[in-house]
Amino acid sequence: MSIVIEWENVLLAGNSRAKQMLAQVIQQANRLPNCHEILISATCNQPALAQRPNTLRDAIDWQLLIHPGQHYYELKNLGARQASGDLIAFVDSDVLPEDNWLEQLLAPLDEPSTQVCCGRAHIDTTNLYTKAFALFWFFPVRQRSRVQTGAPLVKHCWPTTDHFFANNIAFRRSTALAYPFPASKATSRGACLELSQQLHKAGIPIRLNSQAWVAHPPPQPGEHFVHRALAQGRDCYLRSSGLSRTILGSGWRWIRNSGRTLIKIAWLHQHVDLKWYEIPAAWLIGLAYYSLYWMGEIGTMLRLKAVLSISI
Repeated sequence: MSIVIEWENVLLAGNSRAKQMLAQVIQQANRLPNCHEILISATCNQPALAQRPNTLRDAIDWQLLIHPGQHYYELKNLGARQASGDLIAFVDSDVLPEDNWLEQLLAPLDEPSTQVCCGRAHIDTTNLYTKAFALFWFFPVRQRSRVQTGAPLVKHCWPTTDHFFANNIAFRRSTALAYPFPASKATSRGACLELSQQLHKAGIPIRLNSQAWVAHPPPQPGEHFVHRALAQGRDCYLRSSGLSRTILGSGWRWIRNSGRTLIKIAWLHQHVDLKWYEIPAAWLIGLAYYSLYWMGEIGTMLRLKAVLSISI
């Protein structure tokens, strides 16, 4: 079994978080006798990663792969091509796996018929800003009342899902090579959706283990917040068609997203320990984000280079 870690998101999340991620991945990999390599797929040389960690079990190989000029999805694909394990687990440099994440993620692949299995991601909740994103953004809300850190592995028939996040998924090697993350020059994100559709058309179900959780950071306040919202709006517009790809469709999405944000924050705020009097501020953060999202759609309609060229 091989673990592939892209090393681009670390540029936004920071080295401290990436070190925590590596420590948790290594700890969990050491417990699995079938894990034999960890591959770091980076765009440039990383001296701190060139040396093998002394906490890594001797039987597990450590490789730093340099792919100049490549980005997020390409780094994953290139890492998979150089992996030698019969199973390939993908994890990102900016997430923090929970206890038993790796074992839970791989469990459905014990069934010979299972080709792909994904886990779940949620937003870290440490302050009002992160709690707001945990409630209104596209990741599912991690209900604290149901958190079972290090939950025991329970084998059962895992359900299928029609989508996944690339930060927390495992493939059989043959499937990963036959169905790489598709390239898209126009959008920054969305390859997961396209790949999900490809797998569905090929009759390959995506299994979901809802006990395999990783924690994801929200966009950094400031420039990253703005760029992420603009790019998400641009990507949504480029994937839309018909009436949805008009000014009316864009306006309706702004109304829908703004209203849905308020409803989710008001209804679920207790699950992330958001105080009732913090609800208006959290909604304003969501409103600002989806207003920029809408501006990204409008900028794409107008073919504004400043919007079309954003890369996240």
